Amino acid sequence: MAKQKLDENFVAEEIRKLIEALGVSATVEVSSQNGIFFIDIDSPDSALLIGKHGVNLESLQFVLAVRIKTLTNLDDFEVFVDVNSWRKQKEERLKQMAHTLASKVAQSKTNEVLYNLKSSERRVIHTALTDHPDVVTLSEGEGLQRILVISPKNAGS
Repeated sequence: MAKQKLDENFVAEEIRKLIEALGVSATVEVSSQNGIFFIDIDSPDSALLIGKHGVNLESLQFVLAVRIKTLTNLDDFEVFVDVNSWRKQKEERLKQMAHTLASKVAQSKTNEVLYNLKSSERRVIHTALTDHPDVVTLSEGEGLQRILVISPKNAGS
């Protein structure tokens, strides 16, 4: 049985408490859809909240999710935290890169390999190129050695 009702107001209050504890000034907007909470933070201290390569942002998202699970006894939800649209911009850059590489692969008929991507980044690229007429994508390897390969379609024919 849930201790606390899980809704946008509750999530907004919990992220405000976390941000306040960090001593950072920010405004927060929360929206939700099908058990997924999207938290948009606007802050002059965005560099601190995002961290190098988004490490602090990932941590903030993780801590918030754990806190909500602890307070509500629920785990059928997800939280996505973004600061000053950093994730959205990064996703757009990844999509652009995917399409640029896809064009290169289609022209050269040779594979392009991407290293050091997080699973969420690989997912963006796979999704961006799902319907591409000339290339296919696949992930190979395990753990930190996992790579994403963009290959020409019908390479074997």
